[in-house]
Amino acid sequence: MRVLIAGPPFFGLHYPLVPLAQALRSAGHDVLVATCGAALGHLSRAGLLTVDCAPGIDPDALYAQLEKDRRGRRPPAPGEAGAAPKGKGFSFFGDEMADRMTEIATDWRPDLVVHPPIGVVGQLVAARLGIPSVLHAVGFGHTSAHVGMVNNAMADAYERHGLTGPDPLAAWLDVGPPSMSTTDEPRRWFMRYVPYNGGAELPSWLFGPRSRPRVAVTLGTVQPVVDGISPLRGVVEAARQTDAEFVLALGGADLSELGELPGNIRPVDWIPLGALLSASDAVVHHGGSGTTLTALDAGLPQIVLGKGADRPANAAAVAGRGCGLVPEEPGDLTAELIDRLLTDDALRHNAREVAYEMAAMPSPAETVGRLVELARARAHAYGASR
Repeated sequence: MRVLIAGPPFFGLHYPLVPLAQALRSAGHDVLVATCGAALGHLSRAGLLTVDCAPGIDPDALYAQLEKDRRGRRPPAPGEAGAAPKGKGFSFFGDEMADRMTEIATDWRPDLVVHPPIGVVGQLVAARLGIPSVLHAVGFGHTSAHVGMVNNAMADAYERHGLTGPDPLAAWLDVGPPSMSTTDEPRRWFMRYVPYNGGAELPSWLFGPRSRPRVAVTLGTVQPVVDGISPLRGVVEAARQTDAEFVLALGGADLSELGELPGNIRPVDWIPLGALLSASDAVVHHGGSGTTLTALDAGLPQIVLGKGADRPANAAAVAGRGCGLVPEEPGDLTAELIDRLLTDDALRHNAREVAYEMAAMPSPAETVGRLVELARARAHAYGASR
């Protein structure tokens, strides 16, 4: 079987799909990742074959500028003056990739397309080729309504390819633990979230003896580029009053706006998040989908800042399950809140309970067989109709 993985150029949204891609390859299937931008290099280093579907553009710079232009402006409601007409919303670069990706897929002839929620260009390719498309969820903030909005932004691309819109999804892979799932989509399959955060040589201090708790702190891969690291000023001030070690894992971001750091803060360039959390006692983060799920898998209590994009939904899911805290305002991120994060037995118990729940879910390797049967059933039905 050949599987095309299609998605936006933000590698943090591709990383949750890497374990399934590797499971497919381990089972003998061919996998090709179609995207653009920096995601190409990150996914190539994961051992996957990639293809650039929008050569010549810099998606990170374009997205950062888009967010800066949009900051502080309330998005208009549908039908309101200033609302984007059909086909004019933001397609997360799906429109820019649609033609080249369809051309490549027509030549490569995949049997199945897998894509994240904002990678609906994969749905277009699947509809064009008459093959199943499978959505691989990446957090708690995406529903069929949200996917429909992104598909709406692809209206011009659908028209270019002689389509009126996407075919229904063949399956929806939900990697959230059932006790926290916020969707009830048709054809939903639960699948275990297996963290993938890239590889690295780990520093010797990571697993060495410790005399005090360790708090991992991260803002993911997108927020430092778009918004900077100012949300962490509260963490720095809280650290001055907390007997704990704080590891700032910010991917080499400029820390100068945080001022002089206290001695119990250790900034690092890059440590795969799963490895860092396995050697930590708690985590403070921005609320990105991959980070939230990796923290849940690690069974750690978490503080979720949860501002912008799908982060409020991820933060609400964590708070609702009782395994994390969500400050309402930046000033609420205090030493007292950090202390509660480290000492609240209920938070830690609930976090571990969720980790056990996730470990019992069907693995990506177990899901491969279901995907093969899905592709075979569609091929049989398509052949019978000809």
